[in-house]
Amino acid sequence: MSRTHAARCLSIVATSLTLAVSITACGDGKDSGDSSSGDIVIGMVEDTSGGTAATSAEASTGISLAIDEINKAGGVGGRSLKLIRQNDGSQPSQTPAVVRKLVNDGARVIIMNSSSASAQQVKPVVEQEKIVAVSATNIATAIAEPPNNTFSFILANPITDIGTVYAAAFEKIGVKRLAVITDDSPTMAGLNKGLLPIFEKSGITIVANEKAPLNSTDVAPQLSRIAAAKPDALFVSSLGGQLEVLFHNTANQIMPDQPRISLASIGNQPDTWKLAKPGAFRQLVYASAISADNTRSIELGDKLKAKLGDKYLGLTAFAAQGYDTVHLLKQAIEKAGVDSSPAQVRGGLEQISAFPASWGRQGFTMSFTSTKHVGSDGLCGIVLRRFTEQNQPGDNWADYQPQCS
Repeated sequence: MSRTHAARCLSIVATSLTLAVSITACGDGKDSGDSSSGDIVIGMVEDTSGGTAATSAEASTGISLAIDEINKAGGVGGRSLKLIRQNDGSQPSQTPAVVRKLVNDGARVIIMNSSSASAQQVKPVVEQEKIVAVSATNIATAIAEPPNNTFSFILANPITDIGTVYAAAFEKIGVKRLAVITDDSPTMAGLNKGLLPIFEKSGITIVANEKAPLNSTDVAPQLSRIAAAKPDALFVSSLGGQLEVLFHNTANQIMPDQPRISLASIGNQPDTWKLAKPGAFRQLVYASAISADNTRSIELGDKLKAKLGDKYLGLTAFAAQGYDTVHLLKQAIEKAGVDSSPAQVRGGLEQISAFPASWGRQGFTMSFTSTKHVGSDGLCGIVLRRFTEQNQPGDNWADYQPQCS
């Protein structure tokens, strides 16, 4: 080999080594741990095509507003928040892969904005990846409970709280015989397992328990059987959407004077209200999380109205909880440090105490600790409201409200 040729080979080798070292050092900004520049990436699992699409869309409205206002105010430690999104169609079997995709794309935290069943399926994934997953609107107690709950958090009052509040309300108004109608979704199957035993333990007899597929177009047979059971009240436990509207349209025909109580979803889905027949929601009670006496809710409603204009149909609990989720994560990242790892964000979130909520009653707060992964501080995150004759949410229900400590 000539000296010239040898020198050329050494030059190529040196250049290749330099390039390899450069690639290894720079990486993609995710594996190297160097977060000293660039955006802070938030990953969101949403449902744009499944049974919780309406819920997810409402929460996304609040999430987007919060990110916009944080970025306009200078971001977090001078860095902008960047939202990346993946749809799981409210299919729990798909959600783990969706979360891994978000993690691979650089997410520092995950917002779960799909079904409760989906949120439960990702618990082992976020445990393995050591990345925080916060459920913006989900109410399944199991999301925040062992096993695999180290990195899983929820904001809202869980289903057990809602069961406790409704059981007390039923006692107050004299309901002893309760009929239930639900949908066949995995989420509602799980929630009903936590909810209905609370009713029964309080002394209520469930005299009918009917179910309908999410794609039902006729629920008259189910509601006719319920009417024949002669309940004191009808409890509607569903994902909301068109099926719950069908429940109420039909119930209003078959049993128009029957008191009706709904879980929560229908009161947070403004686009579905126009599908109800005149008076179909009349006097319907539902578990809201928005109260006219919370000045933070009023302020958030004004912000959304300014942003959405004619598209704004009123503040929903899901929008408020989505909005608060982002601000909680901002505070968690600040507490952990803007250069912290995804795993360290958990410690920041567990330091948040008495965070003023944009939902619930006036003065309602949220807190987290290493042993408390449910944000709500007490039952005053639940507000029982009634629909008006015009199928619009009205005032707080005068017959019963949970006590605020």
